[in-house]
Amino acid sequence: MGGSGRRVGLAIGLLVLLGACGPGRVDAMDPGASPGPAPVATVPGVAAGDDRLVPLPDGPSAFSAIRALLVGAQTAIEVEMYEFQRADLKRLLVKAQQRQVAVTAIMDPSERQSQASWADLEAAGVRVLAFPIETRSIDHVKLLIVDRRIAIVGGINWGRHSELNRDYDLLAEGPVAANLERIFDQDRTLAGDPVALPPAVPDALVRVVATRPGHDIRDAVLSAIASAHRTIDVEMYVLSDPLVIDELRQAAERGTRVRVLLDPGQLQNLQALATLRAASVQARLYRAPPGTKLHAKLGIFDQTLVVFGSCNWSRSGFTRNHELDLVIQDAELAAAFGARLDQDWAA
Repeated sequence: MGGSGRRVGLAIGLLVLLGACGPGRVDAMDPGASPGPAPVATVPGVAAGDDRLVPLPDGPSAFSAIRALLVGAQTAIEVEMYEFQRADLKRLLVKAQQRQVAVTAIMDPSERQSQASWADLEAAGVRVLAFPIETRSIDHVKLLIVDRRIAIVGGINWGRHSELNRDYDLLAEGPVAANLERIFDQDRTLAGDPVALPPAVPDALVRVVATRPGHDIRDAVLSAIASAHRTIDVEMYVLSDPLVIDELRQAAERGTRVRVLLDPGQLQNLQALATLRAASVQARLYRAPPGTKLHAKLGIFDQTLVVFGSCNWSRSGFTRNHELDLVIQDAELAAAFGARLDQDWAA
């Protein structure tokens, strides 16, 4: 795979570790902070071409990285988030603003449970912009960019209980971070604060795909399913798009081994479950521990291609909401996410 998947000894991980030791670090006794796991520098990372990637396959690892990046930020923090109620992250953003880091946030004005957090940030001097949503649409993006060069992206909200959910994020540096920055600049402009939009940076192994504006995520998912020859593994909060369900059915009929794990709390998943099982797809509901849900939006194809991010495989996700996914060609990253998917399947 042309250098994809090389184990790296991680500039990213070291940055996160050093950031966690810098000024303004989160006190372990902070009542708003969750107890984090080992430092992110201990998480294996991969090099995919010119990109350096660290998989964050659960809430604890993701929030450990998020806190450390916020503490270590030097010049700029940019965050676009659907749900935001975490007091510890709000405090870190305010502290960053107070130490002259330029903090800019894009929020969904329809997400009412987060309004108080955004108002507190705005009162502290943070620039908070409202994404221009339309009827029955939301800004569902989950994106953090620090110092315009390192990003955390995926499906994990900054909600009060998000850390408990089964979900995935990714920490990234390189061309993919520049292309994620471009998405943020685009959204900032749409939200009424125009900035120059740089050209996309060529990236052979990691592709940024978005919806509203754009329709690339459904196309990427359908292409990945149609191209898979050996295995398809899906872990999904909502699966209801008929085109995707039919493509999964066809994949199973041509001999591809298809596994689909769905959240038990979404009624739309029951029809998908019945259709897929009738086509001999290995499909079942996640056995969610009390107080948790399967919030992932992940597909792994032939154990080499990963499609994941904020987008449910539903008509609203593909056509109405503003969503953000990555399409990553890397066997080692696929193995890291796949190992967690296997655990969830066996639960």
